[in-house]
Amino acid sequence: MFLAHAPISYLANESIQKEKISTLKNSQQIFIAVLSLIFGILPDFDFLILMMFDRPSYTHHDFFTHTLFYWTALWLILLLLSKLIYPYLNRKTKQFLTEDFLKIILNAFLIAGLSHFLADLLIGHIMLFYPISDRQFTILRYLFEPSYFTGYFGSVYFAIEILIIGIFFMVFSRKFLKKHKWDNFVAYILLGISVIYIFFTAFMNIQTYNNSFWGDSNKPIMDDDKDFDTLRDVEDWDLDNDGIDNITQADYQEVISNVESIIDSNKLAMGEDENILDKVFLKYGALNSYRLISQAFFEANAPIEPVLKDHYLKSLDNKKYTVSFDHVEMLKDFFESKDMLIELNYKAKPLIIPGKIFFLLDDKGEIMNVGITLLDNNVGIVLPGERYVQRHSLDGILLFYGDTIPTFQIVQ
Repeated sequence: MFLAHAPISYLANESIQKEKISTLKNSQQIFIAVLSLIFGILPDFDFLILMMFDRPSYTHHDFFTHTLFYWTALWLILLLLSKLIYPYLNRKTKQFLTEDFLKIILNAFLIAGLSHFLADLLIGHIMLFYPISDRQFTILRYLFEPSYFTGYFGSVYFAIEILIIGIFFMVFSRKFLKKHKWDNFVAYILLGISVIYIFFTAFMNIQTYNNSFWGDSNKPIMDDDKDFDTLRDVEDWDLDNDGIDNITQADYQEVISNVESIIDSNKLAMGEDENILDKVFLKYGALNSYRLISQAFFEANAPIEPVLKDHYLKSLDNKKYTVSFDHVEMLKDFFESKDMLIELNYKAKPLIIPGKIFFLLDDKGEIMNVGITLLDNNVGIVLPGERYVQRHSLDGILLFYGDTIPTFQIVQ
C-alpha cells in the first residue's frame, strides 16, 4: 500500500482501544490520533536505514526492519524503557503523560505496526516468519494482478485504498470537526463513488490481460533485481548486465510463444484511441499493438520499456530524469539507429520469418501500426476498431489496409 497505511492505523487503533481512548481528555485524544497516523507510516521509514546500508529503497520489504518480529521486539524494548524511565518523570509531565495514557500510546505503536504489516501482507508481500525464514508471503496479491501497463495506481488494490481513506475521513471528521447538515450526504456520496470505482477496477481487471509478475518470482517485478546492479529489472535495459540490451538479446522463440498465448486470451484491446472511452480502456490496461509486443518481451524476461527509455535519454542534449515519449516511434528509431530496418515488398506476398517486428507507414512516413510476425505467416497486431486481441494473417492485414500502406518496414 502507498497511501492507506496511516488511515488503517488510525481506524484500527480507534476500534481496538475505543473504550480506553474515550476516557482521555480531548487534547490527549487528538494527540493519540496524530500519533496513530504517524506510527502507521513509521515502518516505511526503514528507507532511511537502507541508505545507511547502501541498499536500494525498493528492497525494504526484503529487509529485517520490515518484519513482524522486528516491530514486536521494538515495542517490547519501548515498553521496558517506559517502565524504567517513568518513575523519574517530574510531576508536571506525569499530569499529562499518565500511566494509562502512556500505555495507550505504546499500544497504539504496536497496533500501528501490526496493521501496517497486515496491509502489506494482504495486498503486498512481507517476510512473515522472519528470522525463521526470509521467504515472502502474501494473501491477495495475485487475486487481482495488475496490468503491466496500468500498474498499481490503476488496480483494484489502489481503489480499495481510496475507500479506506474515505472511511477514515468520515470517522475522523465526525469525531474532531464541526458538524454540518450536509456532512452525511457528502460522506456517503464519496464512499459510494469509492465503491463504484472498486467495481470498475475489478471489472477492468477481469476484462484485461494482466501479467505483471514473472513466473519464477514470488514477488512483483517492481521489486526484483536479478543481476543485483541496484536497478530494478522493470527499469533495467540490460537485465543480465552483459552490455547487450534486452531487445537484441531476447529469446524470440519465447517471444513468439508469448504473443500466441496473449492472443489466445482474447482479452480487451483498443486498436485506436479516438474517443474518451478508448483512452479510458487503454489507461486501465487494454492492449494495443505495441503493448502486445511489449508484454510478450516482458514475459520473456526481456522488458523493452527501459531499452527505449535509455535510447531516448542518450539522444537528448539536455539530460533529465522525467521523460515522456511515443514508444512506437522510439522503437522504430531504435531499430533505425542500428540499421536493422528494411523495406518489404509486401505486394509479392512473401513468406515472412517469425519473430520480426514491422511497421506500417502511410504516405507521409508516419507510423499507422506496428506488429510482430508469427508462425505460418500470421502476425501479432491489433487493428483499428478491434475490441479484443485476435489472430491475424499477413494477407488479412494487407487486405484490411488495402492500398493505404505505401511502406512496409520490417526488422532484418
